Amino acid sequence: MSPEQLPESIVPSCAGCSRPDRRQFLASASVLSLGALATAACGDGVFSGPETIPAFPAATFSFDPRAVAALQQVGGRTVVQNGTTAPVLVERLGTSQYRALSLACPHRGTIVDVSGDGFLCPNHGARFAADGTWLSGQATVDLAPVAVRLNPDGTLTIGGTPPPPALGLSAASAVFTTTVTGSSPAAQSIQVTNSGGGSLGALQVGLAYATNQRSGWLSVELNTATAPAILTIAATKGTLPAGVYNATITVNALGATNGPQTVAVSFVVSDPATAPSMQLSASALVFSAPLGTTATAQLVQISNAGGGSVSGLSAQVAYGAGATGWLAATLLQTTAPATLTVRPTSTTLAPGTYTATISVSATGLPPRTITVTLTVTPGGLLVNIAAWPALANVGGVSGSVGNVNGGPVAVVRTSDTSFSAFSMVCPHAGTTINVINGTSFRCPNHGALFNANGTLQPNSPQRTESLTRLTVIYTPGASTLTVT
Repeated sequence: MSPEQLPESIVPSCAGCSRPDRRQFLASASVLSLGALATAACGDGVFSGPETIPAFPAATFSFDPRAVAALQQVGGRTVVQNGTTAPVLVERLGTSQYRALSLACPHRGTIVDVSGDGFLCPNHGARFAADGTWLSGQATVDLAPVAVRLNPDGTLTIGGTPPPPALGLSAASAVFTTTVTGSSPAAQSIQVTNSGGGSLGALQVGLAYATNQRSGWLSVELNTATAPAILTIAATKGTLPAGVYNATITVNALGATNGPQTVAVSFVVSDPATAPSMQLSASALVFSAPLGTTATAQLVQISNAGGGSVSGLSAQVAYGAGATGWLAATLLQTTAPATLTVRPTSTTLAPGTYTATISVSATGLPPRTITVTLTVTPGGLLVNIAAWPALANVGGVSGSVGNVNGGPVAVVRTSDTSFSAFSMVCPHAGTTINVINGTSFRCPNHGALFNANGTLQPNSPQRTESLTRLTVIYTPGASTLTVT
């Protein structure tokens, strides 16, 4: 159906509500004014829920936020509906980040009212915060998040269950340079983003200096505690003598499935009056990749900490025991400063740990080495246990830790040394279930109840099969587990 063919009935009318030009929107998505939605929901006399619970917006659809005035500023919200599925609230969280929530109350499926500070269900009075978290009133779970992705052409793709949040950094290393008679170099900025779904908050940054080196020369600052954010780093020369100084910045966030991310920082203070000296920004690199995939490349900066020129650069790879040919070390420049790109090609490797050594040479100078470790994990979903606080305790349940076979996954800690995992797709009608009080599951559609073992409970109002159990691969004491 083209935008021009959208029926008038899908855009509710009310006195004073703005009517957007339907030609400005894409493929079967209609925009509902917040006022109209609240008017339609209030005072409808519903006391037991709608006859037909609106479907979760599982299928994706396209929507152009540039055509909605409210979404031109951070904090702006609008309601969008695709066909007969539950309406979705879309909120702009940042320059390029959006959040989407299904407005079907998890209790009985009534469409909640949108208020300035959150949401209110007109049926039994459940209240929800602006991020969909249940607050008070009728006991239920949070409003269901809906996946939303900003496309390169400026449109949004909405629909389906969002993947869990993950930390993304625009750079994994930074190099500052100056001379013994020079001034402090300019500060550098690194973008901190949410490369997964949902929202990513409680950002924290840490700083550690290399052992037996001077400290205090680096400053770090985050402009906000919620992604997207900007990490500003600055090196101060002060009285530092000639040499190379190293530090590691650690960025972490509550709920990030990929754990802390690091930035390797080098500060090269050179003395033009001395002989050339080749320096590397890293002496060890660690990679990890699930079976059949390739790990992201990492960069090593090559600098000259002395005078003259460091030229004739080359890099050679020597492999440890086991497979060979899985590592590429590429130099685009042969004179420092230069960047060495290190890229594993692990798609054909079996699960296990592989090692290699890169030797970087320059004309007339002793070589420098980089040790490389690659861990190939079994195929499936890799879960960082520390990223999900509930899994710290036996009996703890964490939902939507990732996706397997296209559906969200829940993980349960069954003992100090074991875990179980379940598909969060209700066997009755395919709705995504919710975690209740961190200990059990409930389907927001027809109310099916499951315990932490995934078994259908005797008091479940909807009879169906137990949850589908998935395979967990876990080594006691490890920081991660794999779900297949």
